Amino acid sequence: MKNNSFFVFQRNFLLLYFQKITIMHINKFAKLFFCFVFLPAVLQAQTERHRAVFAAMNDELHRNIDSLYIRNFERPFFIQYAMQTGQLFQVQATMGALTGVNEFPTGSVSAQVLVGNYQLANINLLNTDYRSSGGGDTAPIDDKYEEIRRRLWLLTNNSYKSVIEEYSNKMTSIRQLNLPPEVVELPDFTRLPAVTYYGAAKEMTFNRSFWEKIARDCSAVFKNYPEIFSSNVGIEMFSGEILSINSEGTQLAHPVRLIVIAVNAFTKLEDGEEISDRLAYYGRSEADFPSIEELKRDIEAMADNIIAVANAPRMDESYTGPVMIENAALASYLATELLAARTGLVAYRTPVRSGGVERLMEDRMNRRILATDITVKSMPYQQTYNGQLLIGAYEMDAEGVAPDSALMLIENGMLRALMVDRVPTKKIRTPTGNRIYTYQPQGISTRVSPGVLSISTSNGLQRDSLKAILLDAARIEGLDYAYIIRTLPAGRYAALYKISVDDGSEQLVRAGVTSRIDLAKLKRSLGASQERIVVNMIAGGVPVSIICPNMMIVEEVDIERRNLQNTTKLPTVSNPLAKDN
Repeated sequence: MKNNSFFVFQRNFLLLYFQKITIMHINKFAKLFFCFVFLPAVLQAQTERHRAVFAAMNDELHRNIDSLYIRNFERPFFIQYAMQTGQLFQVQATMGALTGVNEFPTGSVSAQVLVGNYQLANINLLNTDYRSSGGGDTAPIDDKYEEIRRRLWLLTNNSYKSVIEEYSNKMTSIRQLNLPPEVVELPDFTRLPAVTYYGAAKEMTFNRSFWEKIARDCSAVFKNYPEIFSSNVGIEMFSGEILSINSEGTQLAHPVRLIVIAVNAFTKLEDGEEISDRLAYYGRSEADFPSIEELKRDIEAMADNIIAVANAPRMDESYTGPVMIENAALASYLATELLAARTGLVAYRTPVRSGGVERLMEDRMNRRILATDITVKSMPYQQTYNGQLLIGAYEMDAEGVAPDSALMLIENGMLRALMVDRVPTKKIRTPTGNRIYTYQPQGISTRVSPGVLSISTSNGLQRDSLKAILLDAARIEGLDYAYIIRTLPAGRYAALYKISVDDGSEQLVRAGVTSRIDLAKLKRSLGASQERIVVNMIAGGVPVSIICPNMMIVEEVDIERRNLQNTTKLPTVSNPLAKDN
C-alpha cells in the first residue's frame, strides 16, 4: 500500500479491536495499525475542493434523511451521493490526417436511495444490484455549492418516489409467494462503519502536440495497406476524481486517471467475410506507452496479420478436439468466464422474484471448478508485474471497503471464495471490497471486479512440451490435426492455426467460429505455460489487469465453419488507394 494514500475508519481503535468487529477483515492488526498511525495525515489530505463538494453533499444528504417522507410509505435509511468531475481529451486520426480533437471538462452526479432497513429494503426484488435504486445527471464543473445541492435534491426526490414503489411491490411479493425461510430472513444490505479515504491524486498533463503526432504518425501506417478498407487511431485521456458520501458517515475521494490508445482496422473479402482487429494500450502517463516507432511496428504487424488471414484458405470442416489458446486470446476467454456476473467468481443473490432453475457458484464452494494445477487470486494492490503497469490496481472500493491484499478465489482448482458487495448472499455475508467504479468519463457506475486477477499454474510447461501434449491429445482422438488460437500480443483478433499431427506444421485458416469455452471446458485443461503475461483490458466497463499463463491447452473445443451465404458483396469500384488506381 502506498504511503501517500490514507484510510481512516471513524470508530475507536480499541473498540474495534476488542469487540472484534469484522468489516472486510479490518480487525487484522496490520490494517488497524495503519489506520491509527496515519489518522493525522488524512485530515491534511483533504483539499479545498473536497471541503466545498462534501459540504454540499453532506448538507443535502442530512436534510433528506431527516425530512424526506411521504405519509404511509417507508423513510430512507440509506442515501449515497457521488460526483465525478474531470478533464477529457480525445484525438482521432485516419490515414495520417486528424479527424477530430476534443478537450473539455466533464461532470456527473448520482444518488442512491434505499428505504426500509438493513434487514428488509426495497432492493433484491427483480435484481440484486442496489445501485439501480437511484439516478444520475450531469454535474456543474465549477463545484458551486447551490447547484450541487439543487441537482442532488431533484435526484433524491425522483429516486425516493421510485424506490418506495419497489418496496411496496416487494412486500406484496413476500406476502404472496411461497418463499423459504432462509430467503425471507437473509438481510438485504450490510451495515458498514464510517470510513474516510482520499486517494493520492496526481496531475495529468495534456500534451496536445505529442498525442496529435502519435495519432497522425500511427494512422499513416495504413497508407501502405490499400487492402484494408478502413482504419483509425483513437486516443482518449481522462483525469478526474469521484467524490462520494453516504448516510453512514463514509466520505471517499477516488482519483481517476487513464490514457487509452486504440488502433482499429477492418477489411472485407470477396466471399463476404469481414476481418477486423484492434490494438489497445493503456497507461496513466506518457512513460507507460511504447515509442512511436514501436507502435508503428505493432500496427504494421497487425495489418500484415489481417492480410495474411484474408489470403488464408477457409476452414474446410467443423472441428471438435483439443485446442491450444495463446496470448491475449487466453486472457480474454478466462476473463469472460471468471468475471461473469452469475456464473463466474462474483457471488450472486437470487432475487425474490426469480423463476426457473439456477445453479449458484457459491453452492460449489470447496469443490473443483478448474484443473488441479490452476490457482486464481484477486491482487488489487499490485501496481506492476515484470515492469508492466497494471491498470486494475486500487486501494479502496466504491463502498468504502479496503480489499485484502490477496483474496484466494481458486486454489489448485478448488473454489475457495467469491467476490461480493454489500448485498449478502446465502453463504457469503461480508463484503470483499471489490465493488469498483467503471471507467466512464461522462457518468458514474460500479461493478464487482477483482481489479487485478492473477492466474497461475503449479506445473508450468515450455511451449515445445505443450505442443507435444496438444498433438498427442489429437492423435488419441483419431484426428489428423489440432488447432491453435492465437492473437498478436496487444491484438484482439483470434486467428486459427491448423497444426498437423504428423509433422507439427502450422497453417493459418479463416472463417472459423469458436464456441464458448466455459468453466466446464477450462476445467479439462491439459496443461499451461510457465511463462505468464499481462493483458490490460476494460471488462464490463471496469479497468482490469489479467496476469495469466501465455498458453493453455483445453481438451475439447468446438470450432464451426462460418456460414458466408448471406453476406454482402464488395464495393463495385475498388479502393482508390490501390496501386492500380
